[in-house]
Amino acid sequence: MIYGDEFAVDVPPGFDPEQVSTAQLGKLFQHANRLSRFKSTPNNQFIHDLSHASFEGLLCYKINEDCMIEINDVTLKTPIVIRNQVSDLISFQFVSSVKRSEFLGESRNVHNLGHAMIVTVVPKRETTYRVPMVNVPIRHVAIHTTLSNLIRRMHEPRDAYPSWLLEMLDGNYKKPRQRVFFLEEIHRDLIWYCFHLPVSGALLGPWMSAKFHELLCIGLQLLKNSQTPAEPRPLDHALPSGEKIARARSILSREYSNPPALPVLARHLSISETQLKSGFKSMNGTTVLQYCIARRIDAAKLLLRENRHSISEIGDIVGYEDHSAFSRAFRRLNGCSPQEWRQSRSA
Repeated sequence: MIYGDEFAVDVPPGFDPEQVSTAQLGKLFQHANRLSRFKSTPNNQFIHDLSHASFEGLLCYKINEDCMIEINDVTLKTPIVIRNQVSDLISFQFVSSVKRSEFLGESRNVHNLGHAMIVTVVPKRETTYRVPMVNVPIRHVAIHTTLSNLIRRMHEPRDAYPSWLLEMLDGNYKKPRQRVFFLEEIHRDLIWYCFHLPVSGALLGPWMSAKFHELLCIGLQLLKNSQTPAEPRPLDHALPSGEKIARARSILSREYSNPPALPVLARHLSISETQLKSGFKSMNGTTVLQYCIARRIDAAKLLLRENRHSISEIGDIVGYEDHSAFSRAFRRLNGCSPQEWRQSRSA
């Protein structure tokens, strides 16, 4: 794993790294503030210099050469851009809450959709630039670890993991990739405790290491769960119908980008397609298709906030092969295009 030193510079509102040349970016960072030192920091130590006053709520802890955990509870007051170089890296970023705004006439309703996990995989050396949102709480926990030896280190069978990850491990796909997974309520405390550290002093190191490995196992299990076979084994017929519909929602929450066909999902739940449609609409207030579209757009918003991908790349990540179809769906739910939404959040 290569996780380079992080640097930050102040920039004007609305700064977009994609609109600036490589030479201009290099010049911009000639007098940057150093935020963290991963490679040169001893194991079991915090890695940040934190010369930038905006980062008082950031904790980055190096466990060893393969493992780092980051706890971020910051609200930036001035716009900045952060740069570092990474390679052979997989990151699991656990976001504490995802909110979606909906408009009904003149009324604006905000729904809290709970927690999410963003998986980022970077197989070869990349220089990354991040432009965090200003005056928006940044509250997440991220773990970073070596990609190439991860499956071997965890003593896991390769075929338990999705094909897109195996492609990257085998060197068949060398560009960075991201995926967004929505978490169940049971995962809430995994994140909450990180913002209210239960230990201090010498106990903090062992706690950080334990939390890293806990979150790594959860992240890997979610990846394994995303490997639903085309014809999964049917559930027990005796399960209550409400539990079956709840299972359907759970499956669609993690497979919204490529959801199973309704007949396949109904057979897995041991109910008829009609029962699935009516039961899902009754319990969730939306159709299966509308639910998947809403989840796709929610995932897109997370990636738009991350500001690491182009609009078309984000559309592909969340399941849209057609860029215009992604833009139309986004505008239908938010009243603006993805680009306009991103720009409004960085203003």
